[in-house]
Amino acid sequence: MCRAGWAGAALRSGGFDALERLRRREGRTAMNPGIERLPRPAPDYRRFLQAIRRQRPDRVPLIELAIHPEVVAALLDEPGVARGDARPDELGSIEAHIRLQHRLGYDVVKVAAPIPWNVPRLAGQDASPLSRSARNWLDEHRGPIGSFEDFERYRWPRPQDVNFRPLETAAGMLPDGMKIVAFVGGVLEFAMDLMGMAGLMLATHRQPALVAAVIERVGRTIHSVLEAYCQLDAVCAVWLGDDLGHKHGLLVSPKLLREQVFPWYRRYVELAHRAGRPFLLHSCGNTAAVMPELVAQVGIDAKHSFEDAIQPVEHFYDQWHGQIAVLGGVDVHLLAAGDAAAIRQRTLEILEHCAPGGGYVAGSGNSIPNYVPPGNYLAMLAAVAEFNAGG
Repeated sequence: MCRAGWAGAALRSGGFDALERLRRREGRTAMNPGIERLPRPAPDYRRFLQAIRRQRPDRVPLIELAIHPEVVAALLDEPGVARGDARPDELGSIEAHIRLQHRLGYDVVKVAAPIPWNVPRLAGQDASPLSRSARNWLDEHRGPIGSFEDFERYRWPRPQDVNFRPLETAAGMLPDGMKIVAFVGGVLEFAMDLMGMAGLMLATHRQPALVAAVIERVGRTIHSVLEAYCQLDAVCAVWLGDDLGHKHGLLVSPKLLREQVFPWYRRYVELAHRAGRPFLLHSCGNTAAVMPELVAQVGIDAKHSFEDAIQPVEHFYDQWHGQIAVLGGVDVHLLAAGDAAAIRQRTLEILEHCAPGGGYVAGSGNSIPNYVPPGNYLAMLAAVAEFNAGG
């Protein structure tokens, strides 16, 4: 299902070194001066896997769910990679992300194969200083499916419709020592995209059979994507992103999650483990009510997404680090609104608490959006490098 395509075949002959030579010939060598103060890269994806296995590798590895293309462009000093209309599988965009994260000290890079759900989006002006495009979002009130008639008419993505070119392209560009963490969106999130958040919530009472049918179809689609991921040698771990909560609790009832969503999670975990890959979960919001099940029954290997206003990552680490790995935790609000000194201090606090016991991977609490000043992002990375140098 997921074969090495045109990009992988074309680039494996030269790989990352060939791309570096091409950039030098074209004069594209500049990066943000703050990057040059970071240690020279020496990637080894095995240290990331050590941390996921709750061990302590030779240095604390890094992970990010996403780095906005406009932040990537600012750090590379290459505005052309930040076009708002750029497709996620375009060679230049993927190459820029890999090149930047390699230089910043990452051992792994997250890459996704987009599933074409064909859900209309709303758009508006993006107020970020870096923005070169509009900001878009999904309609929370309604989606393309509101009835069984809609369900039958909807053009459900088939496995062959999924765009695996980003994985194939990235696999051909990876520097020695780096591997891919393959990402896919989650069961509840995609179901909410298709029905609207409010629409799904109302339907759990008015049309529970429709909700179950949508979740089942979404779950099967995600499973097919994960099957393909696990066939790629360049993929060392799989990552599901499914926001289950808000600041004070879950978005839907624990009963719905236990009966309809978590059984799919268990299938995904079993699939990944059979293929020798750990299973990472990204979930925003307050998930405390279901964490025991996610750990003991679903069997996740690591949890990502933390917000100090919900639960500082150190508190979560103290609860769960003996059973799963912990990813990230530097609050995005601090990264967006704080200064370099405060970011350094907070990052070091987290590292000093979580790193000595192993099972910790550093990074933001969520991602690096385009309203995070690039210098603040570098301040977090510099603090991680400082800790690793002294550790």
